[in-house]
Amino acid sequence: MRGLVIGLSVSAAFVVGCVAAQFMVPPARAAGVQKWDYFCFDEEGADAVTRKAKHAGTQGWELVTVDTGGNMDSTWCFKRPAQ
Repeated sequence: MRGLVIGLSVSAAFVVGCVAAQFMVPPARAAGVQKWDYFCFDEEGADAVTRKAKHAGTQGWELVTVDTGGNMDSTWCFKRPAQ
């Protein structure tokens, strides 16, 4: 009998807590969607790529991907938050 009373008490406390949470906790809101600007260039040769990548970095661009496409030149793509 004592176990039944404890079980009912715990169940009742759980239900009361769930109901109270509906009124006390504000609903979650989605954050604003981040928008990005993209910049890509094709280049062959480490010196030219390094020069262009460093210049892009000083302007706030972040490297996202490099696509070699199986040939000598590569496509380098950067992103930064849209303004």
